[in-house]
Amino acid sequence: MKRFRWLFVLLGLVSAVLAVRFALSFPWAGTVDTIVDADWWLLAAASVANLVSLAAKGWAWHLLLRPAAAHRWRTAQAATFVGAAVNSVSVAVSGEAARIQVAASRDGVPVGAAIWSLVWARVIEAVALVLFLAVALAMIPTNGWLRTLEVSAWLVLALLVLLTVFGIWPRLAGLLPAGWRPQLQGPSGAIEPARLVAPLALAVVNWVAQWITYHWAIGATHVSTSAAVSLVALVAANLGGFFRVTPGNVGVLQASLVLGMLAFGIAEDQALAAGLALQAVQVLPVIAIGVALVGAQGLRSLSAKRAESVGAA
Repeated sequence: MKRFRWLFVLLGLVSAVLAVRFALSFPWAGTVDTIVDADWWLLAAASVANLVSLAAKGWAWHLLLRPAAAHRWRTAQAATFVGAAVNSVSVAVSGEAARIQVAASRDGVPVGAAIWSLVWARVIEAVALVLFLAVALAMIPTNGWLRTLEVSAWLVLALLVLLTVFGIWPRLAGLLPAGWRPQLQGPSGAIEPARLVAPLALAVVNWVAQWITYHWAIGATHVSTSAAVSLVALVAANLGGFFRVTPGNVGVLQASLVLGMLAFGIAEDQALAAGLALQAVQVLPVIAIGVALVGAQGLRSLSAKRAESVGAA
């Protein structure tokens, strides 16, 4: 590692220079003016849509966890909102670790069951994203690379349906490590596709509510937006923030939105203002709910214990 220390130092210096150059050349005045003139009522509506998104996410997880571990619906909801609040002030898998800890402390959910239910939840959310994109892009005017994305989404959906109809999933599961295979089954045997329909529907609701959140938050800053713009912004932000390298994806979200919205000819200062407004909508109400559920000290404690939870996983 010492041999490559000079490379890390060089990359750090280059990143610092680029960051300073960006900060000096960016039209900050336009960004501030856009935020000041924002439609606060529309931002409030976007905040409600974001909370609906989280509620749907928590409900889907509840349905996936219920066969493996008895727990209350409200516990799954509380754990989801606390996890989202922890993600707003920490990095990596802190939010998922917090969800596990809250479910375990409130209803005695086994850590292993919670972990694998979250893995299933991620898989379902990914499938729901493909379904959501296929339907959404079919409903709005598209051309160029957006049409390519629409066709790709439908092809992936067709492939998933074929794998299910012809019973290929069990064969693929047989290729996994032996220790993983039991986790793909519920208490009464293999997980049937029918048991995944309701979580999948809720996951789609989650994505639709996120789309509405993005659309209203961007529109609140008086940016000339459309369904396609907000959809691309949603996908760009989720892809850019997949690894959560900053608390609440601060900076990463804004950069992703700027890059995504530049493709539609939206000015950088307006895109950044939309990103900041969206960040406030997604973070501030969720942190307030998290504090109401476990307290400020509880959020800090859950965030600090993420390494212990990951080790247990």
